[in-house]
Amino acid sequence: MQTILTPDQMRALENSAFSQGVSTLLLMEEAARGAYRVLKDILKGVTGKEILFLIGSGNNGGDGLAMARLCVQDGGLPRMLLIAEPKTPDALANLAYCQALGIPMLRYAQHPDVQAFRKPDAVVDAIFGIGFHGAMPASLEPLVQVIDGWQVPVIALDVPSGINAETGTLAGTAVKASHILAMGHLKTGLCLCRTEHVGEMRVIPLHLPQRAYPDPCHAGWITALEETDLALLLPRRPRNAHKGSAGRVLLYMGSLGMAGAAGMAAQAAEACLRGGAGLVTVACEPEIIPILQSLVPNAMCLPIADAIKHPPGHDVLALGCGLGQSEEIWENILALWNRGKPSVWDADALNLLANHPMHLGEKAVLTPHPGEAARLLNCGITDVLEKPRDAAKQLQDEYGGTVILKGATSIITNGRQVAFNLVGSPALAKGGSGDALAGIVAALLADSMGDVPFEAARTACLWHGVAGKEAAKEQGERSVLTREVIASLGKVAKRE
Repeated sequence: MQTILTPDQMRALENSAFSQGVSTLLLMEEAARGAYRVLKDILKGVTGKEILFLIGSGNNGGDGLAMARLCVQDGGLPRMLLIAEPKTPDALANLAYCQALGIPMLRYAQHPDVQAFRKPDAVVDAIFGIGFHGAMPASLEPLVQVIDGWQVPVIALDVPSGINAETGTLAGTAVKASHILAMGHLKTGLCLCRTEHVGEMRVIPLHLPQRAYPDPCHAGWITALEETDLALLLPRRPRNAHKGSAGRVLLYMGSLGMAGAAGMAAQAAEACLRGGAGLVTVACEPEIIPILQSLVPNAMCLPIADAIKHPPGHDVLALGCGLGQSEEIWENILALWNRGKPSVWDADALNLLANHPMHLGEKAVLTPHPGEAARLLNCGITDVLEKPRDAAKQLQDEYGGTVILKGATSIITNGRQVAFNLVGSPALAKGGSGDALAGIVAALLADSMGDVPFEAARTACLWHGVAGKEAAKEQGERSVLTREVIASLGKVAKRE
């Protein structure tokens, strides 16, 4: 599991460490040495290789200066381009050391003709780091364009210049970094800006003293599960388990008049079964029961009218996939829903909820994509995309439960805890992926996580993401079908 910090949280952590005796200069040295080791790994050694270091005025620039010093001492050929004059004491100390070593250095203000620069083997972006906000200075735009045209590895220290380290927003030009070396912890902006500007992310450990971290339990910090966490989080199946003890899920999904509605419901039901639910019942219009029974023979089907009159025993209710948005359907939802039981709200159930806003209680899980979130919040989709953390918080405030705001980085929150899901694949950018996720969430809630919906939600997101990556290995990112993602759930969940 990773901890993800805002820039302010990272500064507070470092200041706490400094107040306990940690040397600022030695911490810069540790950061630089860790980043330099990764740089060597990326380039398969630095001997004889030219590396252009872009140096800013703050401690991010100081990290770059220290790396340049290590590089020349290791047989590399660093060149320094000072975008601004270093100002902090630690950066100035490293600048003096680099000058003593005779590392070539130019000042950008005096040599703005970047077209004349010789193409290096790699570029290290140490201009702004976590301190960037606003827009990239116009004077740097030609430099960014030239670097992009070189098509060499670009290694950004902490955050690519031009990206807001807290929000992930880009205002105009930004450096496209093939590799990002986050100091100490990933920053929120990195996780939210999943664009071509953000390449492979690695964390450089700073080994700060544990007592520098706040108590209790790093309250208010964002976490992100890693692939290796999956096997530890999935519920273990007792040796004497039976279908009744493995959890029972009632799905109200599918509708008449929609060609793919039955298929959506079937995918959710299949994902629910693959997710471990012992008994899955689909309540639906009687006319689509034959289709569902052929698509998912392991699930039971029940006419919706019968389900309302005599609800089958269930631990979790999941709603929405291919359901339709009539008032009659909303009345059916209200007839089935029990605030005291876990529930999963997806797709059309969310659209209906937007028309009939109400607080769903602590046991509900909502799984909106940005468009559904915008309808629920009665705002524009751009508002959601530009400030997804705020949107997730507002959704939870207004509707309760646990919210999964889906995206390249999904945001999961129950109002007290916040998690990002960073594990996934572009292969999941396809209709049906949300249906599968809803089914997985429902299965985990039914199995043993009904009392901890936040844990069920983030575990489901991780499992779904890992399965998407696995399916992409077989079919490629373009050609994966949802059923192949669902089929991969068991493979990636196997314990060694």
